[in-house]
Amino acid sequence: MKHKTRRGKTPVSRAGNRLPAQAPAQINAVAECMNSGQLDVAEQQALDLTRDFPGHSHAWTMLGIVLAQQGKVEASLPALQKAVELMPGAAGTHANLGNAFRELGQFREAEACYSRAVALNPRHPDSYFMLGQVHRQLGNLQEAETSFRRVLTLQPDHQAARLAYVRCISLMRFKSFSPFLYTTTARALTEAWIRPTDLVGLACNLLAINPLISPFLGSADKPGRAIRKLCEGDRLGKLGRDPLFNAMLRSVPIYDEVLEQWLTDARLLLLQIAADSTGASKADASRLAFFGPLAEQCFINDYVFWCSQEEMQAATALRDSLVDAIENGPETVSPLQIVAVAAYFPLYSLNSDPKLLERSWPDGVRNLLIQQIREPQEEMALRSSIPSLTPIENDVSLAVQSQYEENPYPRWVKLPASIESVAVDAYLHSMFPEVLIASIERAAHPDVLIAGCGTGQHPIETAQLLKDSKVLAVDLSLASLSYAKRKSQEMGIENIEFARADILKLGTLNRSFDVIESVGVLHHLENPETGWKVLVSMLRPNGVMRLGFYSEIARRHVVRSRELIAGKGFAATADGIRQARPYLREVDLTETLGCAVRSTDFYSLSACRDLLFHVQEHRLTLEQIQDFIHANGLSFLGFTCEPMTLGDYHGRFPDDPAATNLKNWAVFEQENPDTFFDMYQFWLQKRH
Repeated sequence: MKHKTRRGKTPVSRAGNRLPAQAPAQINAVAECMNSGQLDVAEQQALDLTRDFPGHSHAWTMLGIVLAQQGKVEASLPALQKAVELMPGAAGTHANLGNAFRELGQFREAEACYSRAVALNPRHPDSYFMLGQVHRQLGNLQEAETSFRRVLTLQPDHQAARLAYVRCISLMRFKSFSPFLYTTTARALTEAWIRPTDLVGLACNLLAINPLISPFLGSADKPGRAIRKLCEGDRLGKLGRDPLFNAMLRSVPIYDEVLEQWLTDARLLLLQIAADSTGASKADASRLAFFGPLAEQCFINDYVFWCSQEEMQAATALRDSLVDAIENGPETVSPLQIVAVAAYFPLYSLNSDPKLLERSWPDGVRNLLIQQIREPQEEMALRSSIPSLTPIENDVSLAVQSQYEENPYPRWVKLPASIESVAVDAYLHSMFPEVLIASIERAAHPDVLIAGCGTGQHPIETAQLLKDSKVLAVDLSLASLSYAKRKSQEMGIENIEFARADILKLGTLNRSFDVIESVGVLHHLENPETGWKVLVSMLRPNGVMRLGFYSEIARRHVVRSRELIAGKGFAATADGIRQARPYLREVDLTETLGCAVRSTDFYSLSACRDLLFHVQEHRLTLEQIQDFIHANGLSFLGFTCEPMTLGDYHGRFPDDPAATNLKNWAVFEQENPDTFFDMYQFWLQKRH
């Protein structure tokens, strides 16, 4: 918590609590000492101020703020409460007291203070922002949404409120259409305020209740959707120009069974229209506005949409016809033919790249050519620039490498372009304020290893977050690494070195690191503990480690789904995955498969392969994790989890404020078995 005092600004007194003439100079002296970091001097001056002017609110406010700045938050409460008593009609006194309660984790008390502050001054955005934060901590999402929305109404460029708002609404679902909510979500997706995958569930919900779209949607198990009504008037154009529809289809795999079925039907309609198309027409602009983003969506989700054998034969015939037309002269090719083929096959697979790129195309086609030809070309060109640091010899490692060469995961499009960078020790103290964390020697300039970097989301976010860091990102798959390197160059990230390596062989590099992160990786090794020990050996004394492992309890539905898949003999191929998905949905109607069919990973072919068809998967228990930690000189700092989860844990185990007791967490997980469906994600520190 930071209580800011502006240099040279004297607090304004209200009638009935007027400051004597000499008081402002003393208050400014306290503020000067705080601003210069002389907190001990500032505390003494503030104490003198309360002795000289015991009946004046500002004197007690200054003392409370100084104590809070020193970390003596509990000691600041009497002074801040005295300030409220002396000036109960001032919003700022209530807000300052709320800040202290919030810092102490007393969120109900903080909520009461901020509520009083906004009642007294309903045009003060910061008080609404803090009220929203407290509601968020308490799990009051609707109240938090209202508070954050009020901030953005008063101050639209409030950056922290924008992020807090979209993070809040990403966890909510709505029944009525709200233009503000709709346009804000569309903008957040377009500009990537947060990861698009974190917003896609909300975006699907809002699209489904959009009056422009909802008439076309039936339930997923009812045939006969009026898909051809899309072609009436300019409906295609209006839908294609809808900001949220456009942003979502071009950013992230859709995450809704009904919308998926609707878009699958729309793709078939596109195929039928394109098969009858011989050239450009007046209707093409509207059609391209809708079908262009749909084809981009198909590429992003790795062509996961189901199609019949007859439909695939028609798509193949159209593809072959397009290849012939390109060879005879691209000027004769209909834009809709390119879009339709791109909705079933990646354009780079046509081997007609140069001729397609020679011609000028409408935006809907040009976007596809960039996505499906130019960017893959860039990735191929980057392969030769990525060094190989270790051999890959282990049979399991080779099998995992083969999977990710075929299906790099995930195929992401956008990440937040700017993340406020912080020193690693400051970041950890903010994450785990109740935990004693030893000083990290090179915290100001950390060397970071990302072991298993995939397609680059993880190392890019870490390189942005950790101030003045130097990152080595390694992976088995050259396809994943080239994707990651292209995206890092696209975003202007310059502090990452990408290389191919096997975690099992990293010890041969004779390198050490201050921070090592390996999330969702070690459980795909032949023996996770072997790889974990290699990483521990590379961690410097007091270095920190962030890990992610599958939970044995939370993955129970995945285990059952894998059994069903094996029983039916579905292969880990594109066709096998497309056939397995409707089968698993059918089983889920009578035997719940939980998050196995409700995860966002179920809606992309490469992600679904990673989720349900992986060549190697281990699952751990908290007892196994605790045993390894104790046996290998590590300290558990804490889980990274949602505030509501942490709040529920504290409600269950109030005697563990640091939330570091893994035996308690094991009990909590037994009682709440889906807590760690995504993974156990946690931080450790290496002891001397």
